[in-house]
Amino acid sequence: MSWIEDTVTFRGAIRRSGNSLVITIPAELSQRFLLREGQELLIYGLSRKDPDFEGALQIYLGYFVVHEKAPIAVFRVEAGESDLKRLQEIIEEIRRKHLPSLVNLRRIEESQVEIELVFGAISSEGIRRVREKKEVEDAMAELDFNLSSNGFKILEKKLGERIVEWRNIDPAKLSKAPYKVTEVVRWRWEL
Repeated sequence: MSWIEDTVTFRGAIRRSGNSLVITIPAELSQRFLLREGQELLIYGLSRKDPDFEGALQIYLGYFVVHEKAPIAVFRVEAGESDLKRLQEIIEEIRRKHLPSLVNLRRIEESQVEIELVFGAISSEGIRRVREKKEVEDAMAELDFNLSSNGFKILEKKLGERIVEWRNIDPAKLSKAPYKVTEVVRWRWEL
């Protein structure tokens, strides 16, 4: 996949600091990429000759990794192969109403399925507000009722927390998020 150049560019000047030359990174770029003082990076010298000689410096920050502490609801239910379609419909209804950030459905045994609903602030659609425990409990109660009323036997249900790792989030989404998520989200640049 090729690089996508940001639309905003800055003109700068190289300055001397001791025996080194330094370049200032404008505040807009440091906020856009969530840069921190002391952060490690790689600098590559680039050149091309086509037909004139050109030079560039690429500052490589690495991979942007986000860890989010999110509440989860986990259900283990008895469900045969013929029940899966009905089970998926129930889960889809909960997804539309309560907007979990992730839904994982996996078969544990031949007749058991585990449903995991993650209620994080980060989703593929964007950044949402941090969920309160009561909201997750309400979603659990509704799922419990829907499963029971549709004839599914609930073997286990629990409310917990999980650290979700995101590797596909643009740092600008976090820096410009309409909600404060810093109490549940940690990030770093990984070289």
